[in-house]
Amino acid sequence: MFSLKRNLLLTTGLVWLAVAAWADPSPAAAPADGGSIPVLYQNAVKRINLAVVSSSPAIAQLMQTAFSFHGAFDFSTAVPVQYVLHFEPAGAGRVSVAVESKTGGATIFSAEGSGATTAEAAYRAGDAVVEKLTQKPGFFAGKLAFVSQRTKYREIFESDLLGQEVTQLTNDHSTSDLPRFSPDGTKLLYTGYYRTGFPDIILYNLATHSRSTFAAYEGTNTGGAFSPDGQRVAMILSTNDGATELFVVDASGKHLVRLTRDSQSSKFSPTWSPDGQQIIFGADPRGSPLLYKISAASRLRPLPSALPTYISTYCADPAWNPRDANQVAFMEEQGTAYYIAVYDLAARKTKVFPGAEGREPCWLNDGRHLVFTHRLSGMDQLYVLDTETQRVKQLTHNGAAEASWVYVK
Repeated sequence: MFSLKRNLLLTTGLVWLAVAAWADPSPAAAPADGGSIPVLYQNAVKRINLAVVSSSPAIAQLMQTAFSFHGAFDFSTAVPVQYVLHFEPAGAGRVSVAVESKTGGATIFSAEGSGATTAEAAYRAGDAVVEKLTQKPGFFAGKLAFVSQRTKYREIFESDLLGQEVTQLTNDHSTSDLPRFSPDGTKLLYTGYYRTGFPDIILYNLATHSRSTFAAYEGTNTGGAFSPDGQRVAMILSTNDGATELFVVDASGKHLVRLTRDSQSSKFSPTWSPDGQQIIFGADPRGSPLLYKISAASRLRPLPSALPTYISTYCADPAWNPRDANQVAFMEEQGTAYYIAVYDLAARKTKVFPGAEGREPCWLNDGRHLVFTHRLSGMDQLYVLDTETQRVKQLTHNGAAEASWVYVK
């Protein structure tokens, strides 16, 4: 294992894939002090106009970049600043923040973030501000796992969202795919081919940087995904009849339970409901993949009915929203292109994001933003979609795919 520390975002800039229409600024109530002040709107979503200041230029630049990434905030000169965020170093691995309201000039909120690095501490202080001003959790201090071919082979990497510090986790000199964090961020499951040339599910311990074989049954072992409580794992395994089926096992790899029996289709990409009671996965009984929902406690059920997304006959890569059990993101095909979409289980309606051409969506912890893979100039790249504003921004230029996300307080 070795580390690659690089500034992936600040040196390359931010790339827009979609340009949203801006409405004229209009008065609205400030979220904290109740005053009537101008705010920006993007696709009818309120945006809060900020200024970031610090005695540390590095912290000021980092936090302006982070807040610019969040669709709820802006740094426009077209309307007055609503809040000034004062970030200051507060000791080793600590950063303080004070939020000043420009309508009254008073400090309305203060917090302190701590972390292994100054950047992590600043992220955590910024997350406290995000939660105060939007009533939703911040995501700046989360961790991203992804697949990259920065070396000759597909290997697993870990980084913060903005790419300030990137660490290569695997050095298998083979194909490594589908990384998935445990909910507590201490472990990672991935599909590795290094042992035999066939896919096994590997358990990687992020604290000790050691690994062990989690599933190595004859045939295919792939798609390992932890349940929200970290006590179970859903995965796709080959069976004696030549099919690939959905199984659930406990986190120790024991007590294997088969959930599906349908030799006419391949299964893939299981994702858990927020309460851990259900699983949505992909299957292709008619040749094109669709999404299916099943109880995580069922045994040997035939393939259930496909989710009625009403949008495409090719739907794959499901990702259940961790904060909204009614929302499932997925990839859908339109013509020769693939787009990110979100299906509402309660309303039985699908929303497609035409500016988000790509695959493999992954929710951030706020349930508002999605990381997804887009192929640009022959190379996979990661982008972030704000599902409220429909704004899309690029994360890195260095080739990355198959994102997994975890946020640990």
